[in-house]
Amino acid sequence: MMVTDVWDLRNNLISSIDPGAFWGLSSLKRLDLTNNRIGCLNADIFRGLTNLVRLNLSGNLFSSLSQGTFDYLGSLRSLEFQTEYLLCDCNILWMHRWVKERNITVRDTRCAYPKSLQAQPVTGVKQELLTCDPPLELPSFYMTPSHRQVVFEGDSLPFQCMASYIDQDMQVLWYQDGRIVETDESQGIFVEKNMIHNCSLIASALTISNIQAGSTGNWGCHVQTKRGNNTRTVDIVVLESSAQYCPPERVVNNKGDFRWPRTLAGITAYLQCTRNTHGSGIYPGSPQDERKAWRRCDRGGFWADDDYSRCQYANDVTRVLYMFNQMPLNLTNAVATARQLLAYTVEAANFSDKMDVIFVAEMIEKFGRFTKEEKSKELGDVMVDIASNIMLADERVLWLAQREARACSRIVQCLQRIATYRLANGAHVYST
Repeated sequence: MMVTDVWDLRNNLISSIDPGAFWGLSSLKRLDLTNNRIGCLNADIFRGLTNLVRLNLSGNLFSSLSQGTFDYLGSLRSLEFQTEYLLCDCNILWMHRWVKERNITVRDTRCAYPKSLQAQPVTGVKQELLTCDPPLELPSFYMTPSHRQVVFEGDSLPFQCMASYIDQDMQVLWYQDGRIVETDESQGIFVEKNMIHNCSLIASALTISNIQAGSTGNWGCHVQTKRGNNTRTVDIVVLESSAQYCPPERVVNNKGDFRWPRTLAGITAYLQCTRNTHGSGIYPGSPQDERKAWRRCDRGGFWADDDYSRCQYANDVTRVLYMFNQMPLNLTNAVATARQLLAYTVEAANFSDKMDVIFVAEMIEKFGRFTKEEKSKELGDVMVDIASNIMLADERVLWLAQREARACSRIVQCLQRIATYRLANGAHVYST
């Protein structure tokens, strides 16, 4: 079997690599692992890559690299490891010395944290600024729920806390009104042990079951390290169960699975959007964490208005088609974009959401604006192929898209307009 000297493993959702995974690939010279979900890295992973010259680790989840990670890469000359969590502190001092001793070029890699060093090239930071002194600044730290909660006696309320794992001595502790909280089964309080996820996050969970009035107060997740502490808190208000409220309800739609809690009449409830682990690389600590759906409980105790528009589509296909729909189009990129969409609609028979068809219909209409331009025949041909693909979708999906937004009619009308224009100009017309 012929072994290539370049391995491109970008965008493969790789979360872990076993030690010795590249053993036997001594001829490999370039390895690209960008935009995966790798959090754990150590020297044994790269054992056997004796001739590797260029390594790209950017776009992964690690916030630091431990000393010795690249010990087996004796031929390495170029390295990239930019991540949105990269912490420039005392733990990368070794990297400064190592790249100078080995004459290695570090490309396109800048500090993400602390904020005082943000956007500075990693190898350009003065060594005296790479410290682990307080205050503690974490690349990722969040607690859910993150906003004031109004709950009822007898309810159960789960908390989750997650932070970047930057020191082996890190602990996550829970507090109520400044008093440490530990598991107490008689009070219905359960605290999970700290868990390390993918060498990049430390997490803990707290559940209060059968909430009573005494649970009212300020609850906090406290991250404790030898280099400093950090805290996230939320206020909890417990109401008597006799108050008027909307019942708890589960809603599953194309934006995710939402479990709406029992909510006091006249109050608007908020839930964080479902975190997607694919495609966009969304990760705790990113702006996606702030996106929320809301639902209003009216004064009569009935669920009323709701809004899920800030949440991403849960289905990968729908999410990609939505992104197509948001792309700016012009005469220069219309044909290339249409061809990309054509390739994606080859699998239209597997479309499961009416929005898939609606987004494609909207794109065809946008392409239609350019079909009267010079050299537009190719674009028109691609549009016809896209329409042919979309008609292979499940009949119910097509029917729902037609009922919701007249999607099928709009596609046909767009093709008819192209045919009319071509007929008027003596060109070949389509069969619609």
